[in-house]
Amino acid sequence: MSSKVVNEQEFRIFIDKLASAYEVLAPVKKRGEHVFQRIFDAGEVDLEYVTTILPPKKYLLPPSDGLIKLRQDGEFEEVEPEAPVRVLFGTHSCDLHALMILDRVFIDHFKLPQYVKRRRNLLTVALTCLNPASTCFCASMGTGPSPDQGYDLLITKISAGYLLEVGSEKGEELIRFAPGRQGGKEDSEEKSKLIGKAVNLFKRKIDDVARLPELFERNLEHEVWKKLGEIDLACGQCVMSCPTCYCFDVIDQLSLNGSESIRVKEWDACFTLEFSEVALGGNFRRDRAARVRQFIGHNLGWGGGVQYPELGGRTKCVGCGRCIRVCPVHIDLTEVVKMLRGE
Repeated sequence: MSSKVVNEQEFRIFIDKLASAYEVLAPVKKRGEHVFQRIFDAGEVDLEYVTTILPPKKYLLPPSDGLIKLRQDGEFEEVEPEAPVRVLFGTHSCDLHALMILDRVFIDHFKLPQYVKRRRNLLTVALTCLNPASTCFCASMGTGPSPDQGYDLLITKISAGYLLEVGSEKGEELIRFAPGRQGGKEDSEEKSKLIGKAVNLFKRKIDDVARLPELFERNLEHEVWKKLGEIDLACGQCVMSCPTCYCFDVIDQLSLNGSESIRVKEWDACFTLEFSEVALGGNFRRDRAARVRQFIGHNLGWGGGVQYPELGGRTKCVGCGRCIRVCPVHIDLTEVVKMLRGE
């Protein structure tokens, strides 16, 4: 696959050309935080970010998504999703790996038509993360700081400007928008050195990730769950900010005159009391301790086991650290693992 090196001015030209040809979604700074949103010129993009408030999954799995429309005469039709060709620009390796996990769930396993269509129209321009947040631990999860697959184009900041590396045929189309010179061996070597330095910057880690499913299965009744349940607020911020959480509810929205109804899939959270409620008021996770265990266990433990076949035996957590960052009572997944191990 080909590569190019562009300087700062050429890089801005590259972004401007992409924005004129595609709907480009990139990190933008707002009120001291960063969000993915559509940009129209290079001046809006800020690649010096550590993480965004919400992950880019919102463009593939919207918070509310129509599935089918049912009419009064009994006829129904699928709701056609909005799926323009988009470029996800500057996404970190953790979020890129999160998209690959969602691909396993909604393309390989469940085959959700809305997701499939949006995903096929999404081009990914990933960004090597050289300045990880203090809450990140993607290096432990094998999802960062730089991806080796899953991207169409990869950007790495180097001394000469930016190294652009193609990862697919679609990436070959994108790199044509970039001026600059051809990338060389010295550029790739510099990239490798920078990644090595970035790995040493992580302040959090989880050891022996492959044995996490066994750890969680062995500690279903560990006292740590009760302690966490006592401080947890069940606010669900961790779930809403997680790049791989995909729990949902399905509701029917009836029009005011009763002529039609739309079946809608909406984000849901295992932290809510209603999520695990069944007929006659039964609830498998009535106390918060059980809900904390479910969220952390699904992300770090049981996702890598047999309970969730759609994950293909892979741990769901990508180590982005958003859940740690947003938790109002400072629950830290890396510390929970240490407590379960008695460290």
